[in-house]
This record gives sequence, C-alpha cells and structure tokens, in this order.
Amino acid sequence: MTAVGADLDGGGPGGGERRLGLVGAGWVAHQHAAGIAAACAGRARVVAVCDPDAAAREAFCRQHPGTAAHAGVAGMLAEEGLDALLVLTPPAVRDEVVDPALAAGVPLLVEKPFAATGAHAAELVRRAEAAGVPLAVSQNFRWFPEQQWVAARLRDAGLGAPHLLEHRSFQDRPQAPGVWRAREQRLEMAIFSVHLVDRLQWLAPTPPRTVSALTRRDPATGLPGEQLSALLVQFEDDLVATMTSSWRARALPVQELRVDAEGGSLRARREQPMHGPAAAALQRRGEAVQEVVFDDDGPTTRARLSYGASTAALLDALDTGAEPVHSGRDNLRTMGVMEAAYLSAARGGAPVEVEEALGGVVLAGGGAAWR
Repeated sequence: MTAVGADLDGGGPGGGERRLGLVGAGWVAHQHAAGIAAACAGRARVVAVCDPDAAAREAFCRQHPGTAAHAGVAGMLAEEGLDALLVLTPPAVRDEVVDPALAAGVPLLVEKPFAATGAHAAELVRRAEAAGVPLAVSQNFRWFPEQQWVAARLRDAGLGAPHLLEHRSFQDRPQAPGVWRAREQRLEMAIFSVHLVDRLQWLAPTPPRTVSALTRRDPATGLPGEQLSALLVQFEDDLVATMTSSWRARALPVQELRVDAEGGSLRARREQPMHGPAAAALQRRGEAVQEVVFDDDGPTTRARLSYGASTAALLDALDTGAEPVHSGRDNLRTMGVMEAAYLSAARGGAPVEVEEALGGVVLAGGGAAWR
C-alpha cells in the first residue's frame, strides 16, 4: 500500500514520454486526459483516441489538440506506436478491445469494473498473464489523499491488523435517461461503490471469502438497476467489512471510511465523493486525536489527479518491471466481492463464497505486514 508515483517527473527507461491511447472519448476520457497532464507530465502523454462515435472523438481532439482520432482500436494500435492503452468502454465490450491489445503486446489500464462478471475478470487476468502483458485496473478512488493517508497510518502507526472496516456513502445521484447506464441491470455497485469495495479489499491483509448483500431499486426512476447497496464481507482472517452506498439520499451527503484495529482507529471523510475538502483522523487507544485536512485543489481537482495517479502507478510498474499495485490479479478481490454481492442479493441476502463468484478461482493469501 505505497503511495503512487514517487517520481512523477521522470520518463520511461530511456527518459522519453510514453505514448498513450484512449479507447472511448466520453466524459471519463477527458478526466483521464486531464489527470495524465497533471500527474504524468514528462512521463507520458495522450497521443490518440478511438471511438465509433465520430462526434465524440472529434470533440475530444478539439479539446486536446495534437491527439489523433480513430474509429476503431485496431487502426489505432497499428498506426500510433502506443506504449499503453487505456480502456474506457463499458464492460460489455471489453473483449473486442482487450484482445487486439494483448495480441499487440500493449500494456493495459482498464476502467472499473474491468469485466462484466467475476468469472470473466479471472479469464482476462489469465489471458493477460499468458500473453505477458501488464494489466492494471483504474480503481482511481484509491489515490485520494485522505485514503492514502489512512493506508499509510494503518501500515506504519503500530495499530496492528484491522478487525473492522466500515465504508458508507450517501448521495443524491439521479441518472439521466437514454445513456447506457440507464439500461444496465447492474448500476450503483458496478458504477460507483465498486470503488468502495476496492478500498476495503486494498486495506484488508487477507483475501475476502464470503459476502452477504442486499440491493434496492428506486421505483420512482423506472431504472432496472439498483440505486442502493449494502454488503457484509468476511475475510480469511475473520476481518469483517461493511459497505453501504445509496444514490437515494436526498440530503446530508457524506462519504466515510472507518478502520478499527486493536491499537486504535482511523477515519477518512469527505462530503462529495470526487471533489471538495477532505479530512482524516487517527486516534491510538487512550491518546489524543490526530487530524489532518486536505484542501480542494481548485480547477485541478482531486478527482483528476486520482485518474492521473492511476496511470502513474502503471508507469511505475513499467519502469521497474514489477506487477502494478492495481493489477488485474489484485483487482480479482474487488471483482470477487462485487460479483458475490450481486449473487447474494439475487438470493435474498444469502452468503455467497467469493470462489463461486470468480468461477472457481481461489484467491491467494498474504498481504501487507501489519504491525
């Protein structure tokens, strides 16, 4: 759980900028481009984008001059000499993007959730490892400064292993009709609280084993997907984690993470999920509270920096030859919990083994050395 990109101004092994291509030219592509410009200057730059929607790719290129536009990923891979590919499409079309990249040997950073199901995620990891291609997942919420602070304190403050993790998020988040998300059977958890699940498994010393979950729709919206999710996760070492996330909170928005260990407790809080000031605190048993506040950056928001930090972490791995800290294999824990949660909700909240959710894959043990 190290912080991203100790050297954000360095280049690749030869000192030059790596050439990045984006698959998808929608809203999230602009976030990644801004984040890369903020966090990866001198190390990498976006040189190409592809999208079957001509208006979307042309609009992206107008906003980001010097970017080449392509209708499809095959042409972009063939013509642009890319060093890494950022896959920003909906999960249902992953294979038609990932397969050409694996064949070309181009490292991948894939938006969350990086597959449509847990079993498909495990298959993508197997295929990438067989091809020898680095695969990372853009779980960009990890890089928010208050989360990095909590992770560092948990590792280094002598608190011991955590025994309870609790994550809560409440927001009023209506979905616009007509967009692809409004048609999805998997909505809130797959779009948003997969980030919260990822934070929980990232902090946990051992893999998740069972999940119980309930989800609820907002009948007033007519959307087929859930807008409220509540999870209970048991990990291999008996650590318990809970996650509650609602898009139906009409007032008092907040996002909070709490960690309890034998030696003390930690928390992180911000009102809005992706912008605004944040705060974190540590209190050892019987001692005073230590608090820290993280101000908003203004135009260069924490959200944009988090997208850039996710790319920077992939660059770090490419520079050193190490597995990315947010690799597909690491993210199988996240996908396993989310898939098990959907299965559990469909079964009325009955516990589901993560092994079942990943199509029979057993997650390896191990983790950070907690003190």
